[in-house]
Amino acid sequence: MDDHSHKAPNHSRPLLYVPNSLWTRLFASTVITETVLTVAIESWILISLWNNLDDDGKTDGPLRLQSFLGLFIFALLYELALSYDALRRKNTIQLVGLCICNLGLLTYGFLQMQEIQSTISDMVNDKKLSTHLLKLYRVELIIVPVILGVGTVCMVFLTWKLRAEFSWSIYKNISADLQMKRRYVTYQVYIALLKFDFFFVFGSQLQILLVVFKAEDADFIINAALIPTTIATLVGSAQFCKREKKKSLITMIFFMLIIIGCFVLTLFRMHSVKTSVDFSSVRVSLTLFAGVSVLLMLITVITSVACIINFGKGLKNHTNPPKKRRKDSVTLELQESETPTRFLLH
Repeated sequence: MDDHSHKAPNHSRPLLYVPNSLWTRLFASTVITETVLTVAIESWILISLWNNLDDDGKTDGPLRLQSFLGLFIFALLYELALSYDALRRKNTIQLVGLCICNLGLLTYGFLQMQEIQSTISDMVNDKKLSTHLLKLYRVELIIVPVILGVGTVCMVFLTWKLRAEFSWSIYKNISADLQMKRRYVTYQVYIALLKFDFFFVFGSQLQILLVVFKAEDADFIINAALIPTTIATLVGSAQFCKREKKKSLITMIFFMLIIIGCFVLTLFRMHSVKTSVDFSSVRVSLTLFAGVSVLLMLITVITSVACIINFGKGLKNHTNPPKKRRKDSVTLELQESETPTRFLLH
């Protein structure tokens, strides 16, 4: 009996999660199918345009293509990773965020039609060749928004179905304590926000680096340094919130405000006539990414304050349970392994 008690902790959640219910399998299948189809089409368009368009150095077309289509592909792959993470951790809040994110990708899919048309017109002087290229990609450019539109509708429906399934998991961990459940949901929202913050901030900084790479060295160094700073801030925020480290989390909030200030400054420089750096090649996509980054990080800061208010009220027992368990708590440990409540920022 003692041997069995010592082996019990090994019955934890497997490293590789496999959807084990009808709705989780359907959600996973929907996202995988959408990602494979759209990434394949976008990759083909990017490679084909790269081969068909001549870079004479007179336009910023290649840079615009790299930025726009490359970020689109990255967004689709990142959404797939977040979908896997949301299903594995049974996080309904993150699933709702993914539905909104997919709707944003649908909008991005419509924007790329105008962006590619503009790029081809700028780089190809021959009108016949320009018309031919536009016809060549017309069907694929229409198919991408259609796939994303169908995928968004399916994801919204499946998220509604998964809400009840995942709510039961929360109930088994939090019980019927409504106050504790509200604190736990606030924590879930915060962790989900940090994950989406990473994508938009990283995407914005990547575009900025493409521009300032040809500009002054000081600009490049400052913006390059912001990427590891942002990653450390977001990861630290998740860990300090889980462990209820008040002073440390307040420090992370301070860094978030600095990052927000940097993006506001970038938006100002980008739309200012007197700016020293030409952002014309990424103005559309960078405005979208930087604007969303500022909005999301402001919401994250507000949610951080709400999480700090909840510190010391018992939530830590559910978000960061002690690693060492007594032998008489084996049954409780096995139940928690089925519906984990640990949320790490990956």
